[in-house]
Order: sequence, then C-alpha cells, then structure tokens
Amino acid sequence: MKKLFFFLPVFIFILGFTANKIIDDKLKNLLQQFNVNEETAKSNIFYSVTGPSYYIPNVKMLKNLAVGDRISVIESMGKNIKEYTATKEFVEKYNQLREDRKPTPPEEPKYSAQLKEEARASYKNSITETEKSKQQMPKDQQAMFDEIITVYKQQLADIDDPEKTMYKPEMDEYIKQGYDMQMDDYKNKVAEWEAQYPSGNPKPMIKNWINTFLDKTADINFEAKTVKGKDGILKFAEQEYEYKDSQWKLYYRAGKETVTAARKFAQSWLTELK
Repeated sequence: MKKLFFFLPVFIFILGFTANKIIDDKLKNLLQQFNVNEETAKSNIFYSVTGPSYYIPNVKMLKNLAVGDRISVIESMGKNIKEYTATKEFVEKYNQLREDRKPTPPEEPKYSAQLKEEARASYKNSITETEKSKQQMPKDQQAMFDEIITVYKQQLADIDDPEKTMYKPEMDEYIKQGYDMQMDDYKNKVAEWEAQYPSGNPKPMIKNWINTFLDKTADINFEAKTVKGKDGILKFAEQEYEYKDSQWKLYYRAGKETVTAARKFAQSWLTELK
C-alpha cells in the first residue's frame, strides 16, 4: 500500500471521505494527483496516529503552493482527520489495536514433579532410540552404544536418588519466586497499558501523537543557512543543524508557514482533547 503522509501528524492526503463530505475543488484536485482512495486514506491516518508517524513525502510540491493555499490545505486536512478519529470505525480499529498491544502474561511454571517426569520420559526415549541405532550397526561397533545406554540408565536412576537429583522440594520455591516476579512485572505492564490505551477511548493516544509532533517542531530554526557542498548536496552552514535528525530537517524543508499553521491546528485540537 502506498503511504502518503503529509505535514502535521495531520498532513495526510484524504479525499474528504468523512461523513461523505465533498471538500473544496482546489483541495480535491490536489489530492487526486496522488491517486489516494478512501480506504488508503483511512489506513494512512490510522497508521500515522498509532505509529506514531510524522513522515512528510512531497515537501517540494507543498512549498510550491501559495502560502494561503498551504494553510487552507492544512486546515481542511486537519478537520477531516480530526473528524475521522472520532468515528465509530476508528474507535473499533483502536480497540483492536489496544488488544494487540496488551501485555502477554507469563506462562505457568513447571514445578519439580512435572520436570522430573518430563526428564524421565526424555531419558527413556533416548535409551529406546539408542538401542534402535545399536541394532542397525555392525556387531563390532555396538559396544560404544552400550556405553551411551549405560550413561542414560544411570541418569534415569539418579532422578529418584535424593542425594543426586536436582528435582528437590526447594527447587519449587525458587521457581515460584521467579514466577511471582514475572507476575508483578506483568501486572505493572497491564496497569501502564490500561492507562495508555483505555477501552473505547483513543484520546490519550491521539494526545501523545499531537504532543510528540509539537515537541519535534518546537525548535525549528527556519533562518538556518544552507550551503552547497563539493558534492553538490545542500548542507547546513552550521554543524549544529547538520547534526539534527532527519525529522527536524524535514520540517525545516516544509517551511515556516507550513509548520506554524500545523502547530496552530495541533494546539487547538489538543486543547479540545483535554
């Protein structure tokens, strides 16, 4: 599936599918250039919010738009995405995601009695298989199999020897302690999961998505100078900016007007979610 994420967490090309609305012709024509259908748009929104993802593909095309058009597109995109995240369909997908991300409980431990019987069965099977292999070998080579069988039989006998067996009552206490620690960790993870993904309520996840975007775009210096290197590739004149991560550079290329409009929409949406 072709993923087309645009600016903001909200910058995704959508065909105005929410509530069967038809968006303005200017935006509709722009989106149609990317051949984005309704299902792809919905999938992209869900992927972006739950990822979370903040990918921006066609920055050049975005910056070729007039400033007023960029802001108009952002507002239209944001409105559609915000509405979709409030739909029953989105909440149902969220609930499935919630279950998929639920911590897995630790397996019930095996205690000494069960482990002993499993070991007994294993040694018996090894003895049987070794005896079969012995019968398939020439007489002059069967002696070495007898030695192996003798070792297995001794190990089988040692299982029930109180002085030699590893399967002792105190072993169960250590097993239980380990399991209790795993259960405590599991309960803590479940509590974190329930707080992060409350049933039927994707708002905390959406708030995290928006807050992360706001954090990532808080320190973009759109006045940073770039220079063309010997290889012909544009680089920042100051190393401070050259060392910034790819996401920071992506927002820089998107431009101040674009990111400012996106942040304004994000902050407004975040206020509504509180």
